[in-house]
Amino acid sequence: MLRRFKQALAAILLAAAAVRLLRVGHFSYGLDEILQAYWINGAWDFFWRSLRFDGFHPPLDYLVAKLIETLHPTDAMRKIPAVVWGVCTVGVFGIFLARRAGRAAGLTAACLLALAPFHVRFSQELRPYSLGLFLMCLSLLSMDAYLDRPSAPRLAALFLACLATAYALYLAAAVLALAAAALLADDALSGDLLRRRSAHRFLAWSPVFIGALWVAYLPWWPIAVAAARRPPLAPPVPLSLSRTDRILSYFAFAPDDGYRLGASGLLFLALAAVGAGLAVRRPGLRFLVAWSIGGLAFVELLGRLHPHFDVSRRFLPAGAGLVALVSLPLAELLRRPVTRLAGASLLAVILVLDARSLVVYFREGRADWRPLADFLRREAAPSERIFTENQYSQLCVAFYLVGPQWLSRETGEGGRTSRPVLNLDGEIVRLTWSWKPGERAWLVLAGEPRREELRKWAERFPGFSFPRAEGAVLRRLDPALRTEALGMPR
Repeated sequence: MLRRFKQALAAILLAAAAVRLLRVGHFSYGLDEILQAYWINGAWDFFWRSLRFDGFHPPLDYLVAKLIETLHPTDAMRKIPAVVWGVCTVGVFGIFLARRAGRAAGLTAACLLALAPFHVRFSQELRPYSLGLFLMCLSLLSMDAYLDRPSAPRLAALFLACLATAYALYLAAAVLALAAAALLADDALSGDLLRRRSAHRFLAWSPVFIGALWVAYLPWWPIAVAAARRPPLAPPVPLSLSRTDRILSYFAFAPDDGYRLGASGLLFLALAAVGAGLAVRRPGLRFLVAWSIGGLAFVELLGRLHPHFDVSRRFLPAGAGLVALVSLPLAELLRRPVTRLAGASLLAVILVLDARSLVVYFREGRADWRPLADFLRREAAPSERIFTENQYSQLCVAFYLVGPQWLSRETGEGGRTSRPVLNLDGEIVRLTWSWKPGERAWLVLAGEPRREELRKWAERFPGFSFPRAEGAVLRRLDPALRTEALGMPR
């Protein structure tokens, strides 16, 4: 049986790798990926200054990316570590659930995560989410292994996995603390005498374990505290059914943020609810409810205490717990000969729904700034100035037009670039001294925040649409219209 489990898991991992490598370089980077690429392309001093200034993400994933940058990777190659972490997460997730809930549940959970659209997406991003989720799952597996058979090497592995999670993703560390505490409580009440003793012993020494983690985290602790004390980036978002619907849909079958649950999403939630009922009744699995439902509530609470942009990816560490809950009722059906056909059919339906959403994601799930940059490279002379509506579009256009060293050069490292990409920040008046008389210039209207006055003013100029670049419109600022457009006397 163990051999068959390993063979099945290996097949799932191959499928997971194939899906995550599919079209890995098809889309351009999004703004957050572009910022990470800027930071890792600067010198080490610029790199650390950028991370400290940002503060919203710990440094581990950035360090890995910075080291890989020494190999001069392509845009697609920079995403390969995220693919690796994603595939490893599928394996660790399956093994962990197999240890706690049985091999059928482990294989089912691995299968579901392998094709889950949200996880495929973040396994193709130059961002810390893939690594953070992998380390969180590895920490839970390490804790389970230690409680099963305590030893110094296993305790060291658990310590390093937990520490790495905290250095990779704040919210993954927060949800890990909740899930691990619930797992310990589960095992402290276990009918297995050895596991119960291990849990009690670990709980007794947990202040020492937590203290050691805190000491090891001291190099980054002041930066994390400073980031938490900053003014919120966005106002609190009201609780509503539509927002809850959108977030849950993201972890069901939605190809992107902003979708509604629909009938397929309701099926996912129904299976998760049944899974929660099974977990509550089965010793050793109650922690799954804390990981998933409790994790969602915990992340929401943190968002209330310090509001951030309302994006569903913030709930990613808890979303994986929902997949674990869904695997439980499917495994129950697959485990019994009488219901095996029903279980296999239901699993097939879910995988088909996943595949359908993945088709949408691979076709249109991301922005692409490269066509706009290629157009400017062809049509705009190197001396012609390029203006942008906001810093968002400035960073995106400059990355693909000038290169990943643009930001470090613009901030003083190695001199400014020869190709000017300037942010108007929505102020038309800036053109009076930045747009030189007799010279053609260009204006990119895209990203956030939208400057409606600037957009209306620019309608008099010829426009070129780039819908894949987040609906960007490129305006050619012809010099013959400059005087009239700026309201200057002749």
